[in-house]
Amino acid sequence: MFFNIQDLTKEKLQELIDNQVFENKELEYKDYSFTNGKIDEKNKDKFMKEIVSFANTNGGFIIIGMKEDNNRLPIEITGAGFPLTQYDNWLSSFRQLVLSRIRPHLHGIECKPVELTNGTIAIVIHVPKSYARPHSFWDGNKDEFYMRYANGITYMDIDDLRKQFLHLGYMQSQIQQFRKDRISMILANECVGDLGAKAKLVFHIIPKWSFELGNTIDLKIVDHNRSFLPISGDGWSYRYNADGFCIYSVDSSTRKIETYTQIFHNGIIEAVEIRLVSGYQPNQVYAWNETQKAVIQAAYRYRDVLLELNVPKPWHIYATILNAKGYYTQADGWSGTSAPLDRMIIQSLDGILDDGDSMDSALRPVFNSLSNAFGFKSSVCFDQNGNIQSSYLK
Repeated sequence: MFFNIQDLTKEKLQELIDNQVFENKELEYKDYSFTNGKIDEKNKDKFMKEIVSFANTNGGFIIIGMKEDNNRLPIEITGAGFPLTQYDNWLSSFRQLVLSRIRPHLHGIECKPVELTNGTIAIVIHVPKSYARPHSFWDGNKDEFYMRYANGITYMDIDDLRKQFLHLGYMQSQIQQFRKDRISMILANECVGDLGAKAKLVFHIIPKWSFELGNTIDLKIVDHNRSFLPISGDGWSYRYNADGFCIYSVDSSTRKIETYTQIFHNGIIEAVEIRLVSGYQPNQVYAWNETQKAVIQAAYRYRDVLLELNVPKPWHIYATILNAKGYYTQADGWSGTSAPLDRMIIQSLDGILDDGDSMDSALRPVFNSLSNAFGFKSSVCFDQNGNIQSSYLK
């Protein structure tokens, strides 16, 4: 990102002119003027094609109200043609245009009005690199695909499209392979220490962003961050390790790790919980509703950590129960116990959290599928509308 969009001022836009910053693959100047804040028919299609091209390439910024010369150098801040009082109407129209003309829906676009001395505003739009690409411009009859090339846009040809669709499959296989590898390492006690051989629950939040070459996070942000505590732990044992940073709790008698949270250099979060799964009674998971509650509350905390780290969505969310065969739990919502689990490894369905999605909707398939494994119809954590019950977030 060239700059923080929320900190932009007229003076910072002027610096682009003073420093002669060329348009490039991630920066576009547009001398658009919107009368009364309305996006006119003349510019609608071209505007949306620009948005699509950024999303399908590396993302970037569009500055509306900036005039350029023939060499694509900015020469004057002209403004978007309307005052700040009409910005909300413009933004509503812009959002509706993105929703109706770009497929699949593009999340995460940010817009920032910048007041000018002539009473109008410039508008800076940040389009993120999309992890649901390729996106198309839909003209009502057909899909057209565009990408950024140098300082302009170009059609995506069949080879470009093939690469994008193959990339989607590659990303999905990378996520699945990471999950398989980590489960194998956990079972082999090759992660953060001795986890023992009892049943354990593994919870993963895996951003697609994490598999883009060169993407890393600042581990210092999670150092002593209380939002990063393990699922059931309140201890502060921690260390940096080969994968990133880990906070964990050790059983005082066995010296085995009974809960930990690991964040990887690339932003993936892994939480392993043994205490609630194996520390209650032999072969019995602690009350299933309470166990789910602890994981859900941790999931919300980890979400906040990733947001603070500016790790973009979508995030894939999974849970897995290991060494599980024969384990049972107290029935949810009534007396008695569940059926025993019938296999050693129980894997949840995939939950996906994207911009515009709720955490509840992402967690629901995860916990419903695990509850099914115990013989329950669904998880009691969710109400009839599919939202997490408020008592589970306290």
